[in-house]
Amino acid sequence: MVTREFDIVGENVVDVGMLPGLINKSVDYNVSVRASNLPDNKVRVIIDGDSDSINEFLDVIQKEDIRIRQITPKTYSLTELREYHGPEIDWTRDEIRFLSKQVYKGFREANKRLSEIESRLKFLLMR
Repeated sequence: MVTREFDIVGENVVDVGMLPGLINKSVDYNVSVRASNLPDNKVRVIIDGDSDSINEFLDVIQKEDIRIRQITPKTYSLTELREYHGPEIDWTRDEIRFLSKQVYKGFREANKRLSEIESRLKFLLMR
């Protein structure tokens, strides 16, 4: 197993579901990924797996638009794959943390939408 890193750069790479898209695709290629948003429309990705799986994963995300919210045509690209020299990553803990964050976002959005629905229903019942 090797750990590498690369950046995704371009327009509309932050707040469009790039991170969940990466996680979703990583399952198909048996790699682990950690992604974080950086300034200037960049996403830093740390990837762990065997070299062939990493290369296949990179080919797919280079060709396909993996963003959850595809609000514009794909305008991002990947930087060169580089050695990762950061601290060791506990991938299981990292994936649980990511999933917890996504569940929280889902509940927060559902709560906001339920409030909107409640307001609309009250309006309709007042007619």
